[in-house]
Amino acid sequence: DQSRLLRKIMRGSFEFKEEFWGNVSKEAKNLISSLLVVNPDNRMSASQALENTWITDQAKSLKGRDLGVGLVEFKKFNAKRKLLG
Repeated sequence: DQSRLLRKIMRGSFEFKEEFWGNVSKEAKNLISSLLVVNPDNRMSASQALENTWITDQAKSLKGRDLGVGLVEFKKFNAKRKLLG
């Protein structure tokens, strides 16, 4: 349930379940964890996130690639989500 998940995240109690996160890299999970720290003094800032190696490595690998196809698929997904919402 979404509200229960949100409450857990707000307490800093979350996990990366294998069934959903199994294909996600350890570096990406570390970045997400750093952004979900409850105490803002200990949380990674937006500037720090943009300098994170996972972000910079992804930027290098995506540079020069046509991301239009992914954008079209994302828009389709978002439209379906809004209809079900």
